Formats: sequence, structure tokens, C-alpha cells
Amino acid sequence: MAPADQASHAPVIVLAQPYSGASTLRALLEGHPDLACTSGTGLLPLCEQAMATWHNADGRKAGTASSLAFTTTRALATSLIISILAREGKRRWCEVAAASPQAAETFLRLYPGTRFLCLYRACPGVIRAALDASPWGITDPVFAPFTSRYPANTVASLTAYWVSATGPLLAFERGHPASCLRVRLEDLAQDRQADEQITSFIGLADAVGRPVSGSHDGPQPASPGTELAADLPVNLIPPPLLAQANDLLQQLNYPTMAASQELLPAISSVSASSGADAFRVNALT
Repeated sequence: MAPADQASHAPVIVLAQPYSGASTLRALLEGHPDLACTSGTGLLPLCEQAMATWHNADGRKAGTASSLAFTTTRALATSLIISILAREGKRRWCEVAAASPQAAETFLRLYPGTRFLCLYRACPGVIRAALDASPWGITDPVFAPFTSRYPANTVASLTAYWVSATGPLLAFERGHPASCLRVRLEDLAQDRQADEQITSFIGLADAVGRPVSGSHDGPQPASPGTELAADLPVNLIPPPLLAQANDLLQQLNYPTMAASQELLPAISSVSASSGADAFRVNALT
């Protein structure tokens, strides 16, 4: 088998946080005959942990690693990748991962030819997706640090989650411009040129396969403006947090969320009551 860091065999990693619409991009990529698409294998965090273990065992200074650490960790990862490719009968591995940028950094050091697709979704779209997934209260553990920070304020909790996930991913992308391609979910839904950009960036001879309608989960956003026009209670977001979110939205060329917009519908929020989660509808005026 050809070395895994050759351009035609280099891993393709989709960095996508939960509720960013990764199933849409995966459905696009897995239509290509060369790509063995997996999700959540844990290989990137495994490499990060292995390198951290070697660092402790070697007793080296921070930021340095022995050649033995690189060789053995890469051998471990390569054996797993080869196993996946053999099982799928494909020649190139593509992983959809909610891994941290730190884990992505480690993997890139092991496989310098890796192509990263950094998937983004506008903050209101992520909020809507999270609420649609849990209409009676957000219970996903990924939100726990943020719901404890903003109790009984669902929109602030989800905005804080989006900021926490988006900022580091954007920093990783900018730190490795030659290895990363920015992909916005909204562009996938409306612009077929995005397919060509992805194909060219990851070095595929043929175009990625546009999935058949209905082949991936959830309704697809028609455009950035459509999702962002949804009535969200922006005035409930603390001003410093709103400023952070709007700064990131601008950097990603999304419309910002205006704190003065009208709050038309009632919204749902989660509050703690007698040690249990209670659902409360707040009428906004």
C-alpha cells in the first residue's frame, strides 16, 4: 500500500462539532468511490493520548517528542487506517471527527499531508438544530458546561457552546492554511461550486458524489439568510457573549445577530427545579 501521506492517499479529516450538519458533508464525500468514510472512530484523540503518554515516558520538555514516539504512534494509526480501508475496499480514509484542534494538531504532525475540511454552521442554525433535537430541554452532555453557566437561559447556553466550538476551529484553520479548507454548511446546500472546491482541495480525480435527495438526516438550510432570519430571542444573550458570537460570524462572512431584533414567538428554556429538569415556556414581550 502507498504511504498514507502521499497526496493521493493522504487522510481527509472533516472537523465538525455536534449540530454543525456533518451528515450533509459526509453524505457528499461517501459518494466518492475512493473514500472510506467513517465517523467517530476516536483515532485522532487516540494519537493525541499516545503522544502525551510518550511525552511523559520520555521525560522530555513540553513541545518536543522523540522519534520513537512519532514512529510508534504513526504505526498504530496506520495499522488502524489500513484495517478500515481493507474492510471498505477503498484506498483513502476520510473521517468525520468532533476532535479538538489540539488532537488535529497532533495528527497533522504525524501525517503532514492530511487535508482538513473545517465545517462551520451559523450560530442560529446550530441553536435551531439543538432545539429540534431536544425540544423538551437540551440534555446532551456536550452542553452541560454551558447550561450550568447560563441556567434557565437556553439561547445563551447554546450561543456560548457555538462560540466555544467555533473559535478554536477557526484558529486551527488559520494556523494551517495549506492543510485546511473552510466549508460552510449553508454553501453545501445551495452552491454546487463548493463540491468542486472540495474535490480540488483534497486531490480527488473525480468529483465527489452529490447525494440523492433525502439520503441524509434533517432538513437542509436553503441559504445563510434563511436560517439567520429565524426568530431567535437575541436580547437574552448577554452583550459580551453576543459580541463574541457576532465577531466570529463576521469572520466567517455570516450576517450578525442583532440585539434589537423583534422577539416574536415564545421560547423554551430549561430550569432546575427540585433537583430535576423542568421545562418552562417564557412569553416574551
